[in-house]
Amino acid sequence: MARIHLIDGEKGGVGKSLFARVMVQFCIDKNQPYILVDADRSNPDVKKFYPENAYEAVFSEALSKTHEADLIFELARKSDKAVIVNLPAQVYSLVTNWIEKGRLLEIADRYGVDVCKWFISNGGYDSVDFFKKSLSKFEDKLPHIFVKNKGMTEEWGFLDSEREYQDLKQKYKKSMQEIEFSLLYPGDRYYIDSKTLSFEAARNSDEMAAMSQQRMHTFLEETYLQIELTEMFAPNKQPKTKDKDGTKVSSSATA
Repeated sequence: MARIHLIDGEKGGVGKSLFARVMVQFCIDKNQPYILVDADRSNPDVKKFYPENAYEAVFSEALSKTHEADLIFELARKSDKAVIVNLPAQVYSLVTNWIEKGRLLEIADRYGVDVCKWFISNGGYDSVDFFKKSLSKFEDKLPHIFVKNKGMTEEWGFLDSEREYQDLKQKYKKSMQEIEFSLLYPGDRYYIDSKTLSFEAARNSDEMAAMSQQRMHTFLEETYLQIELTEMFAPNKQPKTKDKDGTKVSSSATA
């Protein structure tokens, strides 16, 4: 079963593109068929690092271009692969409109396609607030994975006493998960980015220092473990189930 993975975060500079790159490399290393859609037209840097199996899409306010985002669903419907979508900043209303006006979740269910949202947060108030807004909007109809970017904020204990966040976490416990996104040492990332290397190319580079390669390996290993914990890529967790009230949720969200 295909699944659309929306890599969101709404704010710029929270780590969406880096996480999308890790997810693509995860699929490569785990032999998971994937398609990448870079929807950040102003800076399609994920596609730059992983040009194979890559497309571009756009979320536009122009009515004449509304249909261009439909490519995302068509790729999922026709391919039976994981479709990884790197969303640009400040497109919450456009993406929400695309999901609601096109009844994406209904048509996705009809064609056997799942949809989930990975929300990358830097720990700032606006970042967390946009996540709460998205979760409240879609409730149990759209699984949300809250990704704590520890490269931006190391200590996340403040959310334990954040009443609204904890209430939402409890209310939507069937569809919300939390994971951590490890720190990639800035100097190592600078080298990788300056050479426009995929993680695989950096791993096999004779020029990258051995210790830098080991730190990158640890970074990938830790993030892979977090991704696997969500079971969003586990084949036996793909089918949807119904809660007692008839609400459809993915089995991975109920695990």
